[in-house]
Amino acid sequence: MKRTLAFAASLLLLGACSSDGYTIRGKIAGLDNPYVYLLRYTGEVEVIDSAKVTKGDFVFKGKAEQPEVVYLSTDKQQPFVHFFLENGRISVDGALSAPADIAVLGTPSNDIQRAFDEKIAALEEEFAKTGNDVQRDSLRKEYSKLMSDAVEMNRDNIYGVTTFLNNAYAFLSPEEVMEQIALFPAEWQQRRELTELREATERKLRVSAGHPYIDIAAKNADGGEVSLKSVVENRRNKYVLLDFWASWCGPCMAEIPFLKADYEKYGKKGFEIYAVSFDSQRDRWIDAVRQQGMKWIQVSDLSGFQTPAAEAYAVQSIPSNFLIRCSDGQIVATQLRGEALGEKLGELLGD
Repeated sequence: MKRTLAFAASLLLLGACSSDGYTIRGKIAGLDNPYVYLLRYTGEVEVIDSAKVTKGDFVFKGKAEQPEVVYLSTDKQQPFVHFFLENGRISVDGALSAPADIAVLGTPSNDIQRAFDEKIAALEEEFAKTGNDVQRDSLRKEYSKLMSDAVEMNRDNIYGVTTFLNNAYAFLSPEEVMEQIALFPAEWQQRRELTELREATERKLRVSAGHPYIDIAAKNADGGEVSLKSVVENRRNKYVLLDFWASWCGPCMAEIPFLKADYEKYGKKGFEIYAVSFDSQRDRWIDAVRQQGMKWIQVSDLSGFQTPAAEAYAVQSIPSNFLIRCSDGQIVATQLRGEALGEKLGELLGD
């Protein structure tokens, strides 16, 4: 595998300098749609090109001004595979019934991804087989190192940048993310991908522990607007948890029993929850609140991740939360999941 990675890396200079454009040749079993579409996502779907499908075969030709992540789709919306578009010859082979197994090879970044994906798959297989906590912890550390190596070895190409983007917040603090961004070559730091990550991280730093909360407002189930400021400044409250969730989010729903227990235990001691739902359908939001018996403050503008609250607090995934001290409006902790919230409240409000 090391030889595979070294060989793929040695091709980067050759592939990066290609001026002949790209040729994508696909052979996908079960692909009986008349056309397949090449897409990019930059906040919205953009169709780069389309190709006619003949018995599962298709060909795209063009020229990439710079490497980027692209997707293939049969309906201009839902992709069945993604890969790196860069000049050179790219092959896409597999079956529509098994999209995870579709192989994309032929250009440096795609070959490097394939090599690392094989190592990741081996780790995931080991993890699934073992029930030993010590072994699983060791595999998690091995996975973390693999991701770190993938970035370190590829800071000058699209694979390294994309791997960093996909894993930055899983392994690094906002401060560490900023430090890592600075290690990429200047031309990559100026690209949209790292520029957007830098801006998002700066927003995260503004709402990290030790910083003042940012006021937001949204409507409750009755249509009345409720601001976070009105809850924080309520004299009955000592600590307010700003909680971002949605009824369709499994991990969010798994947090509810912990929130209910903590609200029951510490509510009378000055603990309040201001929950912002990322639901887009009112009925699902209201039904979830009622069925789960969530008695704390609930608001939503029913715009999903597009809500201004998500931008203000740089929320890119849920569940996400921020614990605010009412006496001075400072954020004292973030991302308190499971029992961690109760432990923190016990420390602050006493058992």
